[in-house]
Amino acid sequence: MDVDQTNSNTWQCLDTIDNAHKRTVRSICFEPTQGKAFATASFDGTTAIWEKEGDDAYECIATLEGHENEAKCVAWSPSGQLVATCGRDKSVWIWESNGEGDFDCISVLMEHTQDVKMVVWHPINDLLVSFSYDDTMRMWKEDDDDWYSAATLTGHKSTVWGGAFSPDGKYLASVSDDRTVRVWSQSGSVDTEDGTEKGFYYRPDTYFKCVAVVPDSIHSRAIYSVSWTGAAEGAPASDLGYLATGCGDNTLRVFKVTASSNPSAESPLEIQLVHEQHNAHGLSDINCVKWNPKHHGWLATCGDDNVVRVWHLDLE
Repeated sequence: MDVDQTNSNTWQCLDTIDNAHKRTVRSICFEPTQGKAFATASFDGTTAIWEKEGDDAYECIATLEGHENEAKCVAWSPSGQLVATCGRDKSVWIWESNGEGDFDCISVLMEHTQDVKMVVWHPINDLLVSFSYDDTMRMWKEDDDDWYSAATLTGHKSTVWGGAFSPDGKYLASVSDDRTVRVWSQSGSVDTEDGTEKGFYYRPDTYFKCVAVVPDSIHSRAIYSVSWTGAAEGAPASDLGYLATGCGDNTLRVFKVTASSNPSAESPLEIQLVHEQHNAHGLSDINCVKWNPKHHGWLATCGDDNVVRVWHLDLE
C-alpha cells in the first residue's frame, strides 16, 4: 500500500473564526445536505451554528446552550433536521432545526453514568449512538417525538472513545481505552438483562451483536478515533471497505474489512491490518482520523502536535 503525505502548500486556509468560543473547541461538523453551515462544540458548554452567504464572513446564527459544563461532541443527522450534542455532564441533547437559525431542544437523555465522549448518527436512519466513559455505548431511537434508549452495547473493558458506521450502516466499529476495535452488527434478537444499569428511558427493541474484534495486541495504547470508508469502485461484494484508527501510540493504522468466505467461521468478518504509519504525528497522540466521503483513499488526521495532516492511500 502506497502512502503519500500531501504537501501543505497545496492546501489553503480560506477563513478563520477568532474567539469562536471562550474555551477549547472540541468538535466540528458540517450540515450534510447543503454544507453551508457547520456546528462547533466547546468546553465552554455551548454549541455554535455558523453560516456564511457568498463571500461574507462566517456568522454565528445560533448558540445551543444547556450542558452544565464541557460539550464534547456535536453531530448532524443525515437529514440535516437534527443535531446531537453530548458532554461531561453525562447527557445527550437532541436539537431540531426549524430553519432560519432556529433550533429547539426536543430531548435530553441522561442514561449514561459517566462522561459522554462522542455521538454518531446512523448514515441512513435517525438512529443515534453515544459512547461513554462508563464503558458502554447506547442506541437512541425516536417514537412519536419521544427519544429513548433502544439498546446498550457492552463488551469494552474501559472508556469507549468513539465509533463509526460502515457506509451502508450495516456495521458499527467502536474503539476504546482497552486498545481493542470491536465491530457490531444488528441482530434479530432483542437486548435483555445483562447485569448493567439500563436507566429509566430504556426500552429495548434493538440488538447489536459484536461480530469481530481487533485484539489489544495490535494497538499499544488507547485508541481515540476510528473512521470507515467504503470499498473501491468495482470491488467484489465481499469487500466491505477500510477502517482507519488513530491511537495514543502515535501510529495511524488501516485495516481491510471483508466478509468471511467460510460459512462456519466464528466471525462473519475478516479484519486485516494492511498499513501502519508510525509516528504519523511525530511523538504525539493521534486524536482523530477521518476518511474523505467523496474521494476514495484520502484521509485526514490531527494530533497533539497541533498539526493536521492529509494523507492519500492507494487502496486498490
